[in-house]
Amino acid sequence: MFKKNPRWLSWSLLITFIIVDGYLLFPVFRYLQSILVLVVTAALLAFLLNYPVRLLMSWKFKRGYAVAVVFLLALIILAAVVLTLIPVLLTQSNELARRLPSWIDSGSRQLQTFEVWAVDNNLPFDVSALKIQLEERFASEVKALPSYAINFLVEAFGSSLELLITIVLTLYLLINGPSFWAGIWQWLPRDWGDRLKSSVNKSFQNYFIGQSAIAAMMSVAITTAFLLLKVPFGLLFGIGIGALVLVPFGDILGIVGVSLLMALKNVWLGVEVLAVATIIDQAIDQAIAPKIFSGLVGLNPVWIIIALLLGAKVGGVLGLITAVPLAAAIKRTAQSWRMSQLDSASDPPH
Repeated sequence: MFKKNPRWLSWSLLITFIIVDGYLLFPVFRYLQSILVLVVTAALLAFLLNYPVRLLMSWKFKRGYAVAVVFLLALIILAAVVLTLIPVLLTQSNELARRLPSWIDSGSRQLQTFEVWAVDNNLPFDVSALKIQLEERFASEVKALPSYAINFLVEAFGSSLELLITIVLTLYLLINGPSFWAGIWQWLPRDWGDRLKSSVNKSFQNYFIGQSAIAAMMSVAITTAFLLLKVPFGLLFGIGIGALVLVPFGDILGIVGVSLLMALKNVWLGVEVLAVATIIDQAIDQAIAPKIFSGLVGLNPVWIIIALLLGAKVGGVLGLITAVPLAAAIKRTAQSWRMSQLDSASDPPH
């Protein structure tokens, strides 16, 4: 069909079919979203854990033993985090919610002082509207942030059964992952299956391994800096900014948000937090991130934003995390197909 019809007509029909199919499947996806979230989460965890498994296999470990060692270490680390770090973060979140009203009052007083200074110096600044927004709308939104974080944790693993299913499914995918994915790829035409498999592996590897490494470095560096500067809730804010690295541009939003919160308490503390966090962020982005990514994700920032919007609409938080590598995989597949078409067109007829 693609050879008999003009290329533009073939592509128009293909894109139309994809849009219509997506529209029809969207309600089904919404209905099965909780199940799909568990499956995708387990697949991502298995994907990340597969790299230390392969490392152990390169050291002459059998796959079964390598999976057992890596999985047990992962469970130990998870248990340590749950028993030590999570309670501290929840405690700091509750304490932050308790202190926010006094911080907001402090911010209002600082704005009032600035307004008086501006009037005394005949400067055309009117911050009354900003003061009202701070006391009303911003206050209610900020107070709800800790509950948003707790609700996210509850929704992500709403019950011990879902957590158990995720752990078991992750283990299954680690043990039988190659045969499982081979069974999925074989349903596609061989040429397309090979291209898509290679694109997905490279894109997800580049993105998640790189972003996880950068998120860990960012969390450690910013948390250490905040603790040295005696920033209130430095552990909570440092780890929060580091976690937001997993979402493109999330670290920027996190730094600005934390700086604004600190400015409510003391404007110079907010400026100090903004300067230090920005320096650390840019140092990691400019000096370390290029060596990790090496430009292999290869998406224009405009397409990254579009992918994030679509991912958030379709899959929520998990959609935000997976949108960019999935878009990169689609781009790689399309480029590979286009190059094969150009090569076949340039071959002389026999």
